[in-house]
Amino acid sequence: MLLWTGTVLGALLGVWGTFEAGRMLAGFSVINAERERLARGAEIRDLTAKLRDTESKLAMAEVARRVDHEAQSQVEKSLSELQSRLGEATQELAFYRSVVNPSDGILGMRVQRLRIQPALAPRRFRVRLVLMQAARQETVTAASADFTVEGLRGGHATSLPLSEIGTASRVLNFSFRYFQELETEIELPADFVPRSVEVEVRPTKGASPIRQAYPWTIETT
Repeated sequence: MLLWTGTVLGALLGVWGTFEAGRMLAGFSVINAERERLARGAEIRDLTAKLRDTESKLAMAEVARRVDHEAQSQVEKSLSELQSRLGEATQELAFYRSVVNPSDGILGMRVQRLRIQPALAPRRFRVRLVLMQAARQETVTAASADFTVEGLRGGHATSLPLSEIGTASRVLNFSFRYFQELETEIELPADFVPRSVEVEVRPTKGASPIRQAYPWTIETT
Protein backbone atom coordinates (compact mmCIF):
# COMPACT_ATOMS: atom_id res chain seq x y z
CA MET A 1 0.00 0.00 0.00
CA LEU A 2 2.78 2.40 0.88
CA LEU A 3 4.56 1.55 -2.30
CA TRP A 4 1.40 2.08 -4.33
CA THR A 5 0.69 5.45 -2.62
CA GLY A 6 4.24 6.63 -3.17
CA THR A 7 4.01 5.66 -6.81
CA VAL A 8 0.79 7.67 -7.30
CA LEU A 9 2.19 10.73 -5.53
CA GLY A 10 5.36 10.50 -7.53
CA ALA A 11 3.35 10.33 -10.74
CA LEU A 12 1.28 13.36 -9.74
CA LEU A 13 4.38 15.32 -8.80
CA GLY A 14 5.93 14.35 -12.08
CA VAL A 15 2.90 15.54 -14.03
CA TRP A 16 2.83 18.83 -12.10
CA GLY A 17 6.56 19.28 -12.56
CA THR A 18 6.23 18.59 -16.26
CA PHE A 19 3.35 21.10 -16.48
CA GLU A 20 5.32 23.79 -14.66
CA ALA A 21 8.39 23.07 -16.72
CA GLY A 22 6.32 23.44 -19.87
CA ARG A 23 4.95 26.77 -18.70
CA MET A 24 8.41 28.00 -17.80
CA LEU A 25 9.72 26.95 -21.19
CA ALA A 26 6.80 28.87 -22.75
CA GLY A 27 7.82 31.99 -20.85
CA PHE A 28 5.14 31.77 -18.14
CA SER A 29 6.02 32.47 -14.55
CA VAL A 30 3.62 32.08 -11.64
CA ILE A 31 5.35 34.86 -9.74
CA ASN A 32 5.26 37.20 -12.71
CA ALA A 33 1.62 36.29 -13.40
CA GLU A 34 0.69 37.11 -9.80
CA ARG A 35 2.57 40.39 -9.99
CA GLU A 36 0.79 41.26 -13.23
CA ARG A 37 -2.57 40.32 -11.70
CA LEU A 38 -1.91 42.55 -8.72
CA ALA A 39 -0.78 45.39 -11.01
CA ARG A 40 -3.92 45.04 -13.16
CA GLY A 41 -6.07 45.02 -10.03
CA ALA A 42 -4.43 48.23 -8.80
CA GLU A 43 -4.90 49.80 -12.25
CA ILE A 44 -8.57 48.82 -12.30
CA ARG A 45 -9.10 50.31 -8.83
CA ASP A 46 -7.35 53.51 -9.91
CA LEU A 47 -9.46 53.77 -13.08
CA THR A 48 -12.63 53.06 -11.07
CA ALA A 49 -11.78 55.88 -8.64
CA LYS A 50 -11.09 58.25 -11.54
CA LEU A 51 -14.40 57.27 -13.16
CA ARG A 52 -16.31 57.97 -9.96
CA ASP A 53 -14.51 61.31 -9.59
CA THR A 54 -15.38 62.22 -13.19
CA GLU A 55 -19.02 61.23 -12.68
CA SER A 56 -19.15 63.36 -9.53
CA LYS A 57 -17.69 66.35 -11.38
CA LEU A 58 -20.16 65.87 -14.24
CA ALA A 59 -23.06 65.76 -11.77
CA MET A 60 -21.83 68.97 -10.12
CA ALA A 61 -21.41 70.62 -13.51
CA GLU A 62 -24.97 69.63 -14.47
CA VAL A 63 -26.32 71.07 -11.22
CA ALA A 64 -24.36 74.30 -11.83
CA ARG A 65 -25.70 74.46 -15.40
CA ARG A 66 -29.28 74.06 -14.19
CA VAL A 67 -28.75 76.71 -11.51
CA ASP A 68 -27.27 79.11 -14.08
CA HIS A 69 -30.16 78.42 -16.47
CA GLU A 70 -32.72 79.01 -13.72
CA ALA A 71 -30.96 82.21 -12.65
CA GLN A 72 -30.87 83.42 -16.26
CA SER A 73 -34.58 82.63 -16.66
CA GLN A 74 -35.37 84.57 -13.49
CA VAL A 75 -33.31 87.54 -14.69
CA GLU A 76 -35.05 87.51 -18.08
CA LYS A 77 -38.45 87.28 -16.38
CA SER A 78 -37.59 90.18 -14.07
CA LEU A 79 -36.38 92.28 -17.00
CA SER A 80 -39.57 91.52 -18.92
CA GLU A 81 -41.70 92.53 -15.92
CA LEU A 82 -39.70 95.73 -15.45
CA GLN A 83 -40.06 96.60 -19.14
CA SER A 84 -43.81 95.96 -18.91
CA ARG A 85 -44.10 98.17 -15.82
CA LEU A 86 -42.01 100.84 -17.48
CA GLY A 87 -44.28 100.76 -20.51
CA GLU A 88 -47.38 101.06 -18.30
CA ALA A 89 -45.79 103.91 -16.33
CA THR A 90 -44.88 105.69 -19.59
CA GLN A 91 -48.44 105.37 -20.82
CA GLU A 92 -49.83 106.66 -17.54
CA LEU A 93 -47.40 109.58 -17.59
CA ALA A 94 -48.42 110.46 -21.15
CA PHE A 95 -52.06 110.25 -20.12
CA TYR A 96 -51.68 112.57 -17.14
CA ARG A 97 -49.63 114.98 -19.22
CA SER A 98 -52.45 115.07 -21.74
CA VAL A 99 -54.85 115.83 -18.90
CA VAL A 100 -52.74 118.72 -17.65
CA ASN A 101 -51.79 120.10 -21.03
CA PRO A 102 -53.58 118.73 -24.13
CA SER A 103 -51.37 118.71 -27.21
CA ASP A 104 -54.12 120.20 -29.37
CA GLY A 105 -54.98 122.92 -26.84
CA ILE A 106 -58.64 121.87 -26.63
CA LEU A 107 -59.94 122.22 -23.10
CA GLY A 108 -63.31 120.52 -23.56
CA MET A 109 -64.32 116.97 -22.90
CA ARG A 110 -63.04 114.16 -25.14
CA VAL A 111 -62.97 110.38 -25.43
CA GLN A 112 -59.42 109.41 -24.50
CA ARG A 113 -59.50 105.64 -24.83
CA LEU A 114 -61.77 102.66 -25.48
CA ARG A 115 -60.79 99.16 -24.37
CA ILE A 116 -62.59 95.90 -25.11
CA GLN A 117 -61.74 92.82 -23.04
CA PRO A 118 -63.27 89.34 -22.91
CA ALA A 119 -65.55 88.57 -19.96
CA LEU A 120 -65.93 85.22 -18.25
CA ALA A 121 -68.94 84.00 -20.25
CA PRO A 122 -68.79 83.27 -24.00
CA ARG A 123 -69.79 86.17 -26.27
CA ARG A 124 -69.58 88.56 -23.32
CA PHE A 125 -67.17 91.50 -23.27
CA ARG A 126 -66.18 94.32 -20.91
CA VAL A 127 -66.13 97.74 -22.54
CA ARG A 128 -64.08 100.41 -20.76
CA LEU A 129 -64.39 104.01 -21.80
CA VAL A 130 -62.02 106.73 -20.56
CA LEU A 131 -63.14 110.37 -20.80
CA MET A 132 -61.02 113.39 -19.97
CA GLN A 133 -60.81 117.16 -20.10
CA ALA A 134 -57.88 119.46 -19.42
CA ALA A 135 -56.93 120.05 -15.80
CA ARG A 136 -57.37 123.77 -16.37
CA GLN A 137 -61.07 123.08 -16.70
CA GLU A 138 -62.46 123.92 -13.26
CA THR A 139 -66.12 123.04 -13.80
CA VAL A 140 -67.66 119.65 -13.16
CA THR A 141 -69.09 118.14 -16.33
CA ALA A 142 -72.21 115.98 -16.25
CA ALA A 143 -72.93 113.79 -19.25
CA SER A 144 -74.14 110.42 -20.46
CA ALA A 145 -72.33 107.93 -22.66
CA ASP A 146 -73.81 105.50 -25.12
CA PHE A 147 -72.35 103.33 -27.85
CA THR A 148 -73.37 101.09 -30.70
CA VAL A 149 -71.55 98.02 -31.98
CA GLU A 150 -71.44 97.88 -35.77
CA GLY A 151 -70.97 94.60 -37.61
CA LEU A 152 -72.46 91.88 -39.79
CA ARG A 153 -75.36 89.58 -39.01
CA GLY A 154 -76.41 87.05 -41.57
CA GLY A 155 -74.22 88.80 -44.12
CA HIS A 156 -75.99 92.16 -43.61
CA ALA A 157 -74.71 95.30 -41.89
CA THR A 158 -76.25 95.52 -38.42
CA SER A 159 -76.09 98.03 -35.57
CA LEU A 160 -76.59 96.83 -31.98
CA PRO A 161 -77.15 99.66 -29.46
CA LEU A 162 -76.14 99.39 -25.82
CA SER A 163 -79.81 99.23 -24.86
CA GLU A 164 -80.06 95.83 -26.61
CA ILE A 165 -76.73 94.21 -25.74
CA GLY A 166 -75.92 95.70 -22.31
CA THR A 167 -76.17 93.15 -19.48
CA ALA A 168 -76.81 95.79 -16.80
CA SER A 169 -76.50 99.38 -17.97
CA ARG A 170 -78.55 100.99 -20.68
CA VAL A 171 -76.99 104.46 -20.60
CA LEU A 172 -73.83 105.42 -18.71
CA ASN A 173 -74.45 108.59 -16.68
CA PHE A 174 -71.55 110.32 -14.97
CA SER A 175 -70.06 113.60 -13.81
CA PHE A 176 -66.37 114.43 -13.57
CA ARG A 177 -63.82 117.23 -13.59
CA TYR A 178 -60.61 115.84 -15.06
CA PHE A 179 -61.06 112.25 -16.18
CA GLN A 180 -63.55 109.44 -15.75
CA GLU A 181 -63.43 105.72 -16.53
CA LEU A 182 -66.70 103.98 -17.34
CA GLU A 183 -67.13 100.22 -17.58
CA THR A 184 -70.02 98.06 -18.67
CA GLU A 185 -70.53 94.51 -19.89
CA ILE A 186 -72.21 93.52 -23.14
CA GLU A 187 -73.31 90.24 -24.70
CA LEU A 188 -73.30 89.82 -28.48
CA PRO A 189 -75.51 87.40 -30.44
CA ALA A 190 -73.83 84.21 -31.61
CA ASP A 191 -74.36 85.04 -35.29
CA PHE A 192 -73.06 88.61 -35.01
CA VAL A 193 -69.58 89.58 -36.22
CA PRO A 194 -68.47 92.90 -34.65
CA ARG A 195 -66.43 95.34 -36.72
CA SER A 196 -66.40 98.67 -34.84
CA VAL A 197 -67.80 100.62 -31.89
CA GLU A 198 -69.51 104.00 -32.32
CA VAL A 199 -69.26 106.03 -29.10
CA GLU A 200 -71.48 109.03 -28.35
CA VAL A 201 -71.07 111.23 -25.27
CA ARG A 202 -73.84 113.75 -24.61
CA PRO A 203 -73.21 116.54 -22.06
CA THR A 204 -76.35 117.45 -20.15
CA LYS A 205 -75.98 121.07 -21.18
CA GLY A 206 -73.73 123.38 -23.09
CA ALA A 207 -71.38 121.50 -25.42
CA SER A 208 -72.41 119.46 -28.43
CA PRO A 209 -72.38 115.63 -28.34
CA ILE A 210 -69.06 113.93 -28.98
CA ARG A 211 -69.03 111.05 -31.48
CA GLN A 212 -66.06 108.84 -32.16
CA ALA A 213 -65.57 105.45 -33.86
CA TYR A 214 -63.15 102.72 -32.78
CA PRO A 215 -62.29 99.42 -34.49
CA TRP A 216 -63.37 96.27 -32.66
CA THR A 217 -60.09 95.15 -31.09
CA ILE A 218 -60.01 92.79 -28.12
CA GLU A 219 -57.28 93.28 -25.52
CA THR A 220 -56.29 90.21 -23.55
CA THR A 221 -54.34 92.03 -20.79
